[in-house]
Amino acid sequence: MTETYRKSVLPNGIRVVTERMPHVRSVAVGVWVETGSRHEGEPRGGISHLIEHLVFKGTATRSAEAIAREMDSVGGQMDAFTTKENTCFYVQVLDEHLPMAVDLLTDILLHPLFDAEELEREKSVVLQEIRMVEDTPDDVIHDLFAEQVYAAHPLGRPILGTRELVNGFARETIADHFGEEYVPPRIVIAVAGNVTHEQVVDLFGRGFDGFGRPAGRRQAQPPRMIPGVNIVHKSLEQVHLVVGFPGLAHGAPERYALFVLNDVVGGSMSSRLFQEVRERQGLVYSIHTGVQAFSDTGLLYVYAASDAPNFSKVLKSIFKEIRTLKKDGITAEELTRAKDHLKGSLMLSLESTSSRMNRLAKHELHLGSFLTMDQMLAAIDGVRHEEVQALINVLLDEDQLALTTLGPLDRRNLPAELRN
Repeated sequence: MTETYRKSVLPNGIRVVTERMPHVRSVAVGVWVETGSRHEGEPRGGISHLIEHLVFKGTATRSAEAIAREMDSVGGQMDAFTTKENTCFYVQVLDEHLPMAVDLLTDILLHPLFDAEELEREKSVVLQEIRMVEDTPDDVIHDLFAEQVYAAHPLGRPILGTRELVNGFARETIADHFGEEYVPPRIVIAVAGNVTHEQVVDLFGRGFDGFGRPAGRRQAQPPRMIPGVNIVHKSLEQVHLVVGFPGLAHGAPERYALFVLNDVVGGSMSSRLFQEVRERQGLVYSIHTGVQAFSDTGLLYVYAASDAPNFSKVLKSIFKEIRTLKKDGITAEELTRAKDHLKGSLMLSLESTSSRMNRLAKHELHLGSFLTMDQMLAAIDGVRHEEVQALINVLLDEDQLALTTLGPLDRRNLPAELRN
């Protein structure tokens, strides 16, 4: 499988990674910044997410409406997102409109106005977003879980911030934070589509010419996962739950074994939890496992939702599957099926320029290098049964378990061993 990956570093330290896809007519362009909610001081919680909104609300030469109209006029898509460790601004356009896309992205990052009136309007938008999350229990429970397991650490704070903090941000605070964090040494430009590397380097080199702020020093704060049980009572139709165990950091050599383990336990429709709890017992509509990875830590979690009378059965079924895994391990058939599922999902992502752009950026941010699709497929194929079993023994430790519930529940509904 041929992949035309290239990497350059601009004179100011911005990294540029590209992958040429000559068989498509589109191009996905992402400007990734190594800053997110984890890098905010407590009084600035949510400021990265607010900045993500604000940069599209006007520059020295473009109004918010002009930015939207310019992208719409070429049928392009434009968006942004903030995570705990990164912020991404991206566009997807036809290849012929790449110069316009680069001009727009460099403009919003070099010359955002942070207009006072737009700031107040966008605060209101973010407050609505916070309320929307609060009305979505399968979203809010993940914030509650993070707050529980990473208590007193920035990873435990919500990406959106709180209403009080968002309301209180002054324009000067936002401009200061932007100037400190959104700097060349923390920026990765990832581009996938029908473009050449030289064209991308030339366009961004000119667009970011003269942009040369250094990155300030950060204090490393490795988190520690705190086990325990947190029952959050709320009047809902269902009880939502997250059961979590320690996971792995982004670059951990065992990460492919963890992907296989996740797939077997609850990461697919043929997984143990989906088949047992939903298909055989009919106790839930939704149940799945997931992997969260950060630069220095990670989580393996189970999410499910059921009505209160069935909650205890669901939790006991989850523990039964975990204990069976620890006792007997996974089967050879499960190992093969999980590998095939993971490889198929990876191969399907080849057809999307945005997926390839995301892959480029994440490899650079997390690994400082690039793995070809062939290398990733080989890494999945190379996972051995004993590697998965070793992870089961190390990670699925009930002494390290954390449980968060949200809904009409109290401790009397818990299994006896979790009530204390």
